[in-house]
Amino acid sequence: MKKIHLIALSALAAAGILRAQTNAPNTNTVAEILALVTTNAPPPPQPKPVVTTDISSDSWDYYNETRQMVYHGNVRVDNPQLKLTCAQITAGFSPAGGRINHIVAETNVVIDATDEKGATNHVTCDKAVYDYNVQGSVTNDTVTLTGNPQIVNAQGTNTANVIVWDRANGHIRESSPHMSGENLGGAGANTNGLPAPKLF
Repeated sequence: MKKIHLIALSALAAAGILRAQTNAPNTNTVAEILALVTTNAPPPPQPKPVVTTDISSDSWDYYNETRQMVYHGNVRVDNPQLKLTCAQITAGFSPAGGRINHIVAETNVVIDATDEKGATNHVTCDKAVYDYNVQGSVTNDTVTLTGNPQIVNAQGTNTANVIVWDRANGHIRESSPHMSGENLGGAGANTNGLPAPKLF
């Protein structure tokens, strides 16, 4: 019996539950120890699933000095949320390395995107430019669509001369916009005119 008590005390001491004795009143009450032992700690965070993106084209070049990749001819980008086709994509890495910070998709750009709720958006334009950079505590994360950009989704059709989507701030700016559709302004309508999913 004495051996069991010593083992239990050793285990509690090793776990840091027992405090050194001082002249202060003992705060290690039975209720406190039971609370420590029976606390339901939250489960560890689950890792985010890895999203695979496939890119195919007729040819590909990498320029080490400028840290750019250029995909030429019949370019196709596929991942679970995005299908993109165009004639050429140029992608550049940040000088610090790692993350792609600039993408230009050109000529007959077609984007079919699906958001996390399953809503679909069909985007067409002549040019789509993605820019990402962080300066201090400010993150710039934008997609700019030019050359007759058009977005078709469940709410209707949206066109403009230029559509700039500030993804970091959830802000959309359009020049000379035109929206048409049966559900515009109705209950649950997406009056932003820009798709919810990440285009890049």
